[in-house]
Amino acid sequence: MIPDTSKPGVIRRTLQGMLLLASGRRDGIACFDGTLDAFGAALAPQLAFLVVGLMQVFLQTDKIMALIKVLLSLCVTLLPAVVSHFYAQRWGRGALWLRYITAATWCNWVVVLISLAATLLAALLFPAIAQQPGFMAALVMTAAVYELWLQWFVARVGLGISGGRAFVLYASVLLATLALYGLAALLPPHYKVLTDLLQPMIVMNNS
Repeated sequence: MIPDTSKPGVIRRTLQGMLLLASGRRDGIACFDGTLDAFGAALAPQLAFLVVGLMQVFLQTDKIMALIKVLLSLCVTLLPAVVSHFYAQRWGRGALWLRYITAATWCNWVVVLISLAATLLAALLFPAIAQQPGFMAALVMTAAVYELWLQWFVARVGLGISGGRAFVLYASVLLATLALYGLAALLPPHYKVLTDLLQPMIVMNNS
């Protein structure tokens, strides 16, 4: 069977793989290519947002803080690749790493899309519930738990490792991310990520 390398075919297989993995189907990993080009394509949307953020730095009053936010976002974007590559090499799964990290990077968008869809549907169908103070907090918590499961599942399937090792891998990514934000909070000019994360909920609750 000749693989479909056309752009529409790649997009279709990527979406199919995301949906399959998001629903707990192991065969979704086969929809992703294990090449540098495929990984670059998976990173491209996130990097595009970072480029836009970098351009907006010059429009901000506190340019240093704005630049720190962009640099932190870049580090957080690349951390999963760095940490997972270390473990993949250590566990003898280096040959599977590119396909895994490509799938894991694309699957980050699953949580974003599901959260947006849930918010829009709630606002349209159940506006009274959507305006409740606890709705956004419950949605964020649910999305976070689902993301933990999804990334654990993709690591287990993509690298062919045990559930325990998949947990260690993703826990390491989370700890490294928390360490970065912790350093940013401790060192001048003291960026506190929780303030930015909670701001949308504060605005919604006050509206």
